[in-house]
Amino acid sequence: MMEEFYVKKITEEVFKKAKDKSASHKKYALAKEVEAATGLSYRTIERTYDRYIRRKDEDYNLSSNTIEEFCVYLGYQDYAEYVEKHKAKEPDNGPLPSSLKDKNETQDSSTGAATKPGQKIWRSASIFGIFTLAILLVLYLIIQNKTSEVADSENCMTWTGRLYEKIPCSKGSYSTYGNTIEPYDEKRFENFKRVEVDITTPFFSEQNQKPLLWYYKNEQGEIEYYTAPGLHPVNGKTLKAVTEYIVEKYVPIHQNKPSSFVRE
Repeated sequence: MMEEFYVKKITEEVFKKAKDKSASHKKYALAKEVEAATGLSYRTIERTYDRYIRRKDEDYNLSSNTIEEFCVYLGYQDYAEYVEKHKAKEPDNGPLPSSLKDKNETQDSSTGAATKPGQKIWRSASIFGIFTLAILLVLYLIIQNKTSEVADSENCMTWTGRLYEKIPCSKGSYSTYGNTIEPYDEKRFENFKRVEVDITTPFFSEQNQKPLLWYYKNEQGEIEYYTAPGLHPVNGKTLKAVTEYIVEKYVPIHQNKPSSFVRE
């Protein structure tokens, strides 16, 4: 009956530990507490509680797996270690029950030595944990390297007031021009510029008379001219296609050069 003695003692310690961790000391709450930390179902744990704590359900017998899980929950590798640690306190306990010993020990195929399920689980978990940690570390280093490459490369651009200029993304949110740093857009970088115009500037295509310039009227009432459609590079407002009316009203007839004026 030594087996029954240890099983009872283990069960009592399990529920004592569960009471220390659980806010409620009801059977269901304690069973759920143990379930969360083991591979056992709460129903199995409740029946164990009835058998050894409440002294009911006398016909219910614990499986060796349940006892092993309880021992791991208490901080031991397995049932055998629990018994070994308590032998000194219980000198008359005798040897480990054969019913559990047979199930508790298996043979290592590589060495021929006897190994215990708890040891095999612990070894497998350790190897898996190290392998997982190594993968996560490699992924972290790869991501960090990619992020660093993107940040240090001139993969962004900023508006200078006349055109776009390439700039590293790592410079922050705003450039020294006071404008936002945005992802590099090759089409906009190559084609979008602010230009000065005069009466000699080609405003419309000779083939189809479509506008070649777009404009924005700023707060000072001045007209800004751009070489491509889209949004204003500073305030984000939509640019408008130039019209004959805009040309006639805002474009000076003479160029701002001495040769453009009549000499008397």
